[in-house]
Amino acid sequence: MCTAESHQGGNSMPDSAQLDFKLDVKALGHRLTGHLDALREVDSLFWSEINQAWMVTGHKEVLDGYFGKLPLSSVRLPFLAVAHLSEEEQAQIPETIEAPRHWLLNMDGPEHHRIRRLIQKAFGRKVVEVIRPDVQRYIQEALDKVAAVEGTVDFVEDVARIIPARMILKVLGFDDTLIGRMQHWSIYMNTTGNLNVPLSELLEVDKVIAELNSLFRPLFEEKRRNPGDDFISALVTAVDEGDTLTEEEMLGICQITLIAGHDTTVNTMALGAAELARHPEAVAELRAAEEINLDKIMEIQRKAQMSTFMSRIVAEDFTWNGRELKKGQFVLLFQSAANRDPAVFENPDGFDFSRSQQANLTFAPGLHHCIGHLLAKMVLSEFFPAFIKRFDFELEDDTLDFAPTMAFRGLEALPMTLTERKSA
Repeated sequence: MCTAESHQGGNSMPDSAQLDFKLDVKALGHRLTGHLDALREVDSLFWSEINQAWMVTGHKEVLDGYFGKLPLSSVRLPFLAVAHLSEEEQAQIPETIEAPRHWLLNMDGPEHHRIRRLIQKAFGRKVVEVIRPDVQRYIQEALDKVAAVEGTVDFVEDVARIIPARMILKVLGFDDTLIGRMQHWSIYMNTTGNLNVPLSELLEVDKVIAELNSLFRPLFEEKRRNPGDDFISALVTAVDEGDTLTEEEMLGICQITLIAGHDTTVNTMALGAAELARHPEAVAELRAAEEINLDKIMEIQRKAQMSTFMSRIVAEDFTWNGRELKKGQFVLLFQSAANRDPAVFENPDGFDFSRSQQANLTFAPGLHHCIGHLLAKMVLSEFFPAFIKRFDFELEDDTLDFAPTMAFRGLEALPMTLTERKSA
């Protein structure tokens, strides 16, 4: 296998097969970026023998893959995590097999459109603005706590996990007493996006889903009796031309909100802070700006590369860019690589806070555009300005400890030295 470093340093273009690599985000760490860049340069629609999937890395190709014009299906059942298990083994994890059927990201066509219509209100601006004051308080309290620490803090544990955990618990109608369980739920729910997860881990996933469902069902009953302006009330009262959500559909929405709403925000905070620490000139530019607006936040997200890829299944044989894709094959659409395509983003390695973010694919374009994007943008737009203006910050170690997740990159820990700024 040719590494990204040898590819970049050579004088001749390697055969694309030499660039194949095992998609192990934890083991690769930051080297993943170089591997994907090398693939995009040689073959932006690449069949990986090692991963048994098409790896799509060019911006145009990823965009085409998302917009629903190609026969690529989001219905990934049996999905990636359990496809390797026998029928007898799958029978041991009924919750894990059933729950993803009700996750929006595993739906296509009329079913997908129906659910999105019904839940738009739950993810709308009104619900987001109701929780904004709470998010501002969570950020203030977390930053106050680490400001009192002398020496190194673990940014992941002490900051990035706390704020989104409190936010999502609030959104879902729980109180802070469940923060300790939140990390446990997240660890196991996140494995559902990995390839060929061991049965032992999936048995734990099954227990987590059952536990969550036992917590959500009483909330549904309470909000049916006493609805308000909150997320759960918006689900239980949702009506579209007489259509309503079933309890299983509401459970699925709450489960995926827990995963996507919590972990993606944790990971973006941590990876974004790490990237900023590596680029003090970018931090200085943000501090000097009149406003750290949404485009600047989106540029941090682009650099953080939290959204690695989303998977699709080929629904029928078709030809794409001269390649023959066969029904049943996996296709991995790499937003992270598309967001670094130099044909679209000049100097992709650097921060450019003046660039347009219209081509940024972090939240996935098209039919499966992240339905929780308003909530994510709100918390990140509140967090990064508060953090940057209050602290000077440095990494203790430039080598990052990546978590063993695939679709959404994250860090196990991020040791940092924080110094409260006198002008803060």
